[in-house]
Amino acid sequence: MARQSALSLDPLMRLLLPFLLGCVIDPPVASRALGADAHTGRAVWMFRQTDGGWARSATPVAHAMSSLGLGMVDGAVVLTAQCWWDDCGSLLWRHIVGPPVHGIQSTDLEQWSPVMWRLVDPEDRVPIDTELRPTADGAEVWYYGTPSGQLGDPAMFDTPHTIFSARVEGERLVDPVARMTAPHLADPAPVTFRGQEMVFLTVRPGHAAGLAMGEPLQIVHTWEGVSVPHGVVVGDALWLWAHRVEEGRFVPVRSVSADGRHWSPWEAILPTAGTSCANPVGAVVQSEPVVFCVEEQVQPMGAL
Repeated sequence: MARQSALSLDPLMRLLLPFLLGCVIDPPVASRALGADAHTGRAVWMFRQTDGGWARSATPVAHAMSSLGLGMVDGAVVLTAQCWWDDCGSLLWRHIVGPPVHGIQSTDLEQWSPVMWRLVDPEDRVPIDTELRPTADGAEVWYYGTPSGQLGDPAMFDTPHTIFSARVEGERLVDPVARMTAPHLADPAPVTFRGQEMVFLTVRPGHAAGLAMGEPLQIVHTWEGVSVPHGVVVGDALWLWAHRVEEGRFVPVRSVSADGRHWSPWEAILPTAGTSCANPVGAVVQSEPVVFCVEEQVQPMGAL
């Protein structure tokens, strides 16, 4: 059953809506994914590049998260994700304001705290595959906007998918803008490299990733056999992370480009210790490359 949108509220609630939107909305709930009381399953691992090579964190950063996104805003690392813990936020605020975007943030990669925004969208779309990005005057979140009430994995539906961005305004995401529409699009990851605006996306879930550029955005390059791409500028190079399936598990892989047009072969360089680790996302924190991925099992994707 589709969830009720703000536009379908009764007249009294519509009168109160401007006042409520000016108030602090419900607090973030992603603390349920952190600490000793965190739910088990879907562990989020962190990898850091050291002088001796890549090293995995001794314990998971979090649990019960999926569809990772990663942004650096105001000196903080912000991991956004889909909620797999018990409390995914107030349903009252879901009806009044809109659906939540969950995340955890850190300035030192040691201490993490929860964050949350709610999307204000007159069409009541649900944001998934979220990616936080700094802008000249603040920040925005890119996402795949799905119809409210849709069941199953929306990325698998053979219908046009629209990628949106929305501006961060306090605890809200406002003014959603459609960026690109095509079948099977998911996992948008924008990055600026050598003055070029680039957006990496999944173009066939579980099968292919792509790079979109231009105005309007158009797919200009695709990679077969990988999915869920994420780009990060490291020094003078652009690193592109993605995952592929090897021996029944997700393996993070990396390709490198010096110009955004020519790419090195994919390499599996992270010590995942034989575990399945999907959806790698990268950043540079205090001059140190870091990568996060989520331990989840391969599900049958079918033929697309």
